[in-house]
Amino acid sequence: MAEQQRRRCDLVLGGGGVRGVAHIGAMTALEEAGYDVVRAAGASAGAIAGAFAIAGVGPDTLRELFDELDFTRFALSDIVARLKEHRAANRLLRRFSQEGTDPSTWITEVLQGQGIETFGDLKVTDVEDGAPIEQRYRLVVRCLDILNRRVVRLPWDYRHYDLDPDAQSVARAVRASMSIPFVYDPVRIGNRDTGAQALLIDGGLTSGFPVGVLDRTDGQPPRWPTFGVRLLPRPPSTAELPESPLGLARMVIDALLDTSDQLAPDSPCDELRTVRVDLSDVGTLDLDADEEYDLFSDGYEAMHAFLEGFSLDEYRDRCRT
Repeated sequence: MAEQQRRRCDLVLGGGGVRGVAHIGAMTALEEAGYDVVRAAGASAGAIAGAFAIAGVGPDTLRELFDELDFTRFALSDIVARLKEHRAANRLLRRFSQEGTDPSTWITEVLQGQGIETFGDLKVTDVEDGAPIEQRYRLVVRCLDILNRRVVRLPWDYRHYDLDPDAQSVARAVRASMSIPFVYDPVRIGNRDTGAQALLIDGGLTSGFPVGVLDRTDGQPPRWPTFGVRLLPRPPSTAELPESPLGLARMVIDALLDTSDQLAPDSPCDELRTVRVDLSDVGTLDLDADEEYDLFSDGYEAMHAFLEGFSLDEYRDRCRT
C-alpha cells in the first residue's frame, strides 16, 4: 500500500491550564490523519503545546513529557521560589517539600533538545522578502502587557519594545504567556535604555486567539486549512458569595481562567474549522484533573470526529472564494 501523502495545516490553540493536555490529544489525531503543522498560534497551555509541535516534538513524545510532569510541582514552582527568599520558610521547605519543576527551565530544555532557542530559529523559509512580519514566523504566542495595557503577540510585537524578534527567546515568550497572576511571576521584557518596557502575563486571561489569526491577507484562498481547538468552558458557578477578600480574589482568578479561552468562532465559517472539546467538568487549575478525566482522549476523539467531516474544498467554496 502506498504511503499516505502528508498534508499541511495551521493550528490555533487557546489556554486552559491543565486542560491543555487535550491539545496533545488533538495534535496526535492530526498526526495520525496525515497532517503536519506548519504554523501555530497559542496562549498559555496552547503556547506550550504549539511551541513544542513547531519545534518538531512529535505527539508521542509530547504525551510522554506531559505524563511525566507533576502539575502540582509545576504550578507551585514560582510560589516555592518566593517563599525560599524568607529564611524560616526556606528551612521548612527543605524539610517537608521537594523542589518544584521550574517551567522556564523545563520549556527551555525541551526546545533546546530540538535545536530551538530564538524566534530566528522558527522563521518561515519560503516567505517573500519584505513580507509582513505576521507571515515570517512559524509560531506566535499571545500575552497581556499589564504595564501598557495591551495585548501582545510575540514575536510580532517585539518591535514595540525596541527588540529584534529574531534574537528573542522562544522559551521566555512561552513562559510569559502562561504567567497566571499569583501563581507565576510576570515576565519583564523591553529596552530599559529607551523606556520601551513591558510586564507580561497569561495571554488567555481576556480571550484566546481568533481562529483566523494566521489567515492569508491577500484575498486568495488558503493553500491549507487552519484548525482551531476550543476547550469548552465550565457552566456558570453555583458557588456562594465569598466571605473574605481572599475568597473574592480566588473567585476572580477562577472566573478569569474559566472564561478566558472561549475561542468562540466569529462566524459560521470559523465554526467550520473549530474543534470543540467538551471539558466543561474540568477547571483550569484542577491539578489532578488528568487523573480523574482522560483529557488526552477527549482531545483526540474530538479532533478525530471533526476531521471525518471536514473538507478543505467545501470550506474554500463556501467561505474563501
